[in-house]
Amino acid sequence: MVGSIAVLGGGNGGHAIAADLSLAGFKVNIFELPQFVGESFREVMRRGEIEILGKAREGVARLNKATTSISEALDGVELALIAVPAFGHATFAEICAEHLKKASGRPPALALMPGTAGSLEFMKTFREKGVKAPIAETATLPYGCRMLEPAKVIVYVTAKLLPAGVLPARQTEEIVGMLKQLYDEVCPCRNVLEAALNNPNPITHPAATLLNVGRIEYAKGEFYLYKEGITASVARIYEALNRERNALCQTLNLKIFECGEQLTEMDRIIQMGLLFGAGCWEEAGVKMKGPTHVRDRYVTEDVPYGLVFMASLADMLGVPAPVMKSIVTLFSAINREDYFAKGRTVEKLGIAGLSLQELEKYLQEGER
Repeated sequence: MVGSIAVLGGGNGGHAIAADLSLAGFKVNIFELPQFVGESFREVMRRGEIEILGKAREGVARLNKATTSISEALDGVELALIAVPAFGHATFAEICAEHLKKASGRPPALALMPGTAGSLEFMKTFREKGVKAPIAETATLPYGCRMLEPAKVIVYVTAKLLPAGVLPARQTEEIVGMLKQLYDEVCPCRNVLEAALNNPNPITHPAATLLNVGRIEYAKGEFYLYKEGITASVARIYEALNRERNALCQTLNLKIFECGEQLTEMDRIIQMGLLFGAGCWEEAGVKMKGPTHVRDRYVTEDVPYGLVFMASLADMLGVPAPVMKSIVTLFSAINREDYFAKGRTVEKLGIAGLSLQELEKYLQEGER
């Protein structure tokens, strides 16, 4: 039985995970890198608690520990949940590897929430450091949430379905079993690529942001993407992106998950409903302000770590992905950054040049 958990990451998701699971009776440590500690995490360290409102367990959650020491966070825990943006995965992989290399005893299982193939980046780093530990990733955070003020988070909606893949996949039953003790909504994926490709954000966020870029810059912060930026024309771009993603899934013998609820048209269009269920557009989407500028995470995370990842994998497997590449190209021009060079590619994940059979074996066994 899982009793103690580390939550790595002090943002919206980390606050919600730590508070909700603490109120569920788990012993929870929360960790943030010293260089990323802001007003909210300082308040959490001072109080030792987080207040949580909304659709999760409500109340003031008393934490076991709030720390900037990775050793204090990970020592003695069975499971570490990593809730940081994809551009933070490399840093967290390094500090986890350095700690686990020196630690005694059985290492905790790690789960990225979500991963967008970050598990492969972690495994590559672990392999280079001589560390062995199973690494899972989910397709999404368990919550649609936002910070209200320091040490206070609101949950607008919770996942009805939480696909999770494990690297190596041969440990899926064990690690998914651990995750299901925390979230009954967890369901097993065939492998971590299936979980990665089920993340809806790279489909939803970049395209709508791109097509509303003039409105975003004109509005100077007063913009709600899900409420005003997703129209019939934007939805047609989603359809094109989904055709490319589905072709990639078909090549890999993977599937896109759906929670099974009767969804409204907007729940389905924004993709969020596939995992968060009916009503998520009204309960969460329209309430979330932003993006307020073109360097929002909707771009700086979902383009280089979402679309570039899928386009790179598609290139390796011979699957056309012109719409994905077009969005990456245009945002590279807008932000004057080469997202193809900067982003998450098969080379950076350590799987470049693998045949389909070799890739399947690596995902199953975790070894080349």
